Amino acid sequence: MAGLRLYDMHVHLGWFADPASVARDLAALGVGALAVTVTPEEHRLLEAALAPEKNVALAAGLHPWWVRAAPDADALCELARRVRFVGEIGLDASPRRVATWDAQLAAFERACAVCAGASEASAPKVLSIHAVRAAGATLDVLERTGAAESCRCVLHWFSGTSEELWRAVRLGCRFSFGERSLATRRGREYVRVLPAERLLTETDLPEAEGARTGAREVAASLERAAAGIAAARGTEAATVCELTASNAAALLGV
Repeated sequence: MAGLRLYDMHVHLGWFADPASVARDLAALGVGALAVTVTPEEHRLLEAALAPEKNVALAAGLHPWWVRAAPDADALCELARRVRFVGEIGLDASPRRVATWDAQLAAFERACAVCAGASEASAPKVLSIHAVRAAGATLDVLERTGAAESCRCVLHWFSGTSEELWRAVRLGCRFSFGERSLATRRGREYVRVLPAERLLTETDLPEAEGARTGAREVAASLERAAAGIAAARGTEAATVCELTASNAAALLGV
């Protein structure tokens, strides 16, 4: 991934109609990506197709919306022992999702414990984490399992309180922001005050499976995110692109 000008640190590449083609088009545009998955099965389906695409790191995930029973967590934990990138994982306590809270919490805690135990100092595991109305509980799990210390945790689209933000900073977390999170006053304030070395860009695209949009939309969204961060921090978009690309490359070990 060396030499890329933009990094999407949270994209659902598997939801595009032709993921491998989109990955190749991203490379041609100078874009690297952390491709998150929502189930272990999605990771299995994408692994071979994306293996040749050197600008993409594929993460094994179990999104809290997709947690159903213990076997889901079993499959994720099996993957998490052997892969370096894990996500999308996390917790969601929004009204539509809170009914599965116990299963979510059990799966997330197991995954974080496995990642903490299997992470290597020379190449720490990178976790892309969903935390909706659950930032405090998410940070509790990262701290309790040791994942905050032994892994590199990226909080995607962070929307917790200011106190939770600074707790996450103290725990060593990174933060990925996209244009949609920057459309909120809280998102703009957070990118303004966060330490520069903790900032990353993301798109969270596409919004639905089978999307016919592609790499140009991803690159354009990243550029708008960089411009939004630049406006909040009083700097230039080119400076933000360089900063976040450097942060992403260091995090991914490329």
